[in-house]
Amino acid sequence: MIASVGVVASLLVSAWQTRELTRQTVINNGVAGATAIYNGMERLHHIEGQIAARPELHAYFFEGGEPPAEEEVRTQVLVLARMLADTVNYGLMINTLNPELKGYNGWRGFALTLRDSCPALVATVNEHPTWWPALSGHWAAHRAAGG
Repeated sequence: MIASVGVVASLLVSAWQTRELTRQTVINNGVAGATAIYNGMERLHHIEGQIAARPELHAYFFEGGEPPAEEEVRTQVLVLARMLADTVNYGLMINTLNPELKGYNGWRGFALTLRDSCPALVATVNEHPTWWPALSGHWAAHRAAGG
């Protein structure tokens, strides 16, 4: 009888520990998700800060402007396009990897908006789709209305 009470008590403690571990895992995943979102936004703000410092570049990223012919500005636009591709690819990856982010779809919509507003980014990603698999895959899964 005493052994049976010991087994039952042990099972109850084990069940309680499992429940607490599950609760802690959910909390940790939420914190990791929030940290990942913050990291992505920091990356994006860094790029936007560089564009803000050179307002003439804004048209190439958010207004549909084709990359310029002038070599120095073209290089700046293409480097920023690669940095932006890295950032958006990261944002899309964190959405996929962290189950606590299922309701946060900002990166998905932003990626589709950039496809329409940033020819330099589209050309960069299309040139090397395997460098940005989450971004190129997202674009492929959500074909543009015109093509």
